[in-house]
Amino acid sequence: MGSLHAPFVANEGGYGKIDASKQEGGECAIDFSHDEESKKLLAYDHSKKECWEEEIVGTCSFWQATTNTVALLFGMGMLAVPYAAQQGGWTSLSLLLVFAAMSCYTGYLLGKCMKLNPQLLSYQDIAGSAIGMRGRFIFTLCLYVEILACLIGFAISIGDNLAQLFPALDIQIFGLHLKPSQFLLTVSLLIVSPTVLMRDLALVSYLSLGGVVSSLVVVGAVVWTGVFGGVGFTHTIPALQFGKWPLIVGLYAFCYSGQVIIPNIYSSMKDPSRFTSDNATVDTGDSLNAHRPNDLYSLMGEFSMQMLLVSFTIATIVYGGLAVMGAVMFGDQTLALITLNIPRDLTVGTVVLWTTVVTPLSKFSLGIAPIALELEGLLPFSFGPKTIVAAGSVIRLGLLFLILCVAIGVPYFGLALSFIGSAISIGMSVIFPCVFYLILHRRTMSKAHLMTNVLIIVAASAFAVIGTWSSATTAE
Repeated sequence: MGSLHAPFVANEGGYGKIDASKQEGGECAIDFSHDEESKKLLAYDHSKKECWEEEIVGTCSFWQATTNTVALLFGMGMLAVPYAAQQGGWTSLSLLLVFAAMSCYTGYLLGKCMKLNPQLLSYQDIAGSAIGMRGRFIFTLCLYVEILACLIGFAISIGDNLAQLFPALDIQIFGLHLKPSQFLLTVSLLIVSPTVLMRDLALVSYLSLGGVVSSLVVVGAVVWTGVFGGVGFTHTIPALQFGKWPLIVGLYAFCYSGQVIIPNIYSSMKDPSRFTSDNATVDTGDSLNAHRPNDLYSLMGEFSMQMLLVSFTIATIVYGGLAVMGAVMFGDQTLALITLNIPRDLTVGTVVLWTTVVTPLSKFSLGIAPIALELEGLLPFSFGPKTIVAAGSVIRLGLLFLILCVAIGVPYFGLALSFIGSAISIGMSVIFPCVFYLILHRRTMSKAHLMTNVLIIVAASAFAVIGTWSSATTAE
């Protein structure tokens, strides 16, 4: 969810829900569902199967899906990686590689889960098939918490960047002194509030296409500043500052927090087999197990030259390159928002600041929409359409106000991003996919595959606990 340009757009009837008409009178699509509730969730009407399968045929080519995945991975984490590299030393980039490898692997696991049943169209559907409908509800709640947390991160970055553009503001309202970042953030969210009330998000979603452009602008601005802006690449990155690693774990993890969208990209591909290839297989006589790798080495062989590996490699090279460039340019003065380091007297500095302000503004309506729709679904059936729309507007504005209050109360971008990455992103991007895969494939996986997933869960849990504690107890 760290992306500046991979919005959550709610489908009609709720976010990622299966049509009830496809659940009546059918059989469970896989016979090892978690419980009876999961069977109800996965059941569908076989008489409509042909029509339904035609509906979900993907249209994206391999390279289009790769582009979408790279765009998904480029987000707010890009702004913080130079700070992370400077704080932890150049050896801390090994954490970036670790999270890239784990997230790429768990993205592959999500694709394998979707191969079990064509009805699994979203991350929530995978959760429902693994842990039941009640578990699906809890997981969806965690997902929405992550969305809100990312929107809070967007809000903090907007306030900080605008304060850099207008540093001389001194605001007193009813005797209350507001920092420039707090006042400008409040004004920005007031301006964007009408878009939050929009129920047709088609127009707003086009704005998110600028996310890739904004990422390229940030990278280009840093390079330009170092080469032509008189800053140069003169500083040295410390080799190792291990004491800072607990604090920067979440920053690196946040870079790969877009896992919730991976199933949608899988569904969009014309040839999902290229999401992950299944060259190494074992003939077990079980059609559901026809593509199970026989050992860890064959499992790793499946990644060769496939969409996930290409996408994560590109993203990791860009992240790592930007981290090193930013750190050697600004040294100990590297800030958690690299855009704040670019001198204001350079035109490129002004351009990149406005770019990183305007682009996230489109995300509030897109991020709040699925949460608001879910809450609207809890309203009494006796409410008429106009009442529901009015109540929905209140819900949307209330969520926007909540984001504003938290962003003002927690004004440190670096700490906020580190906490989100450790407390939420590691679970959503690494731990949950492994758990769901273990549940759905528990009867068919090899021991080596089982141990791989268990080790990843243990390691990711340790990272999450250490990073969350450090970011929650550190005062910037």
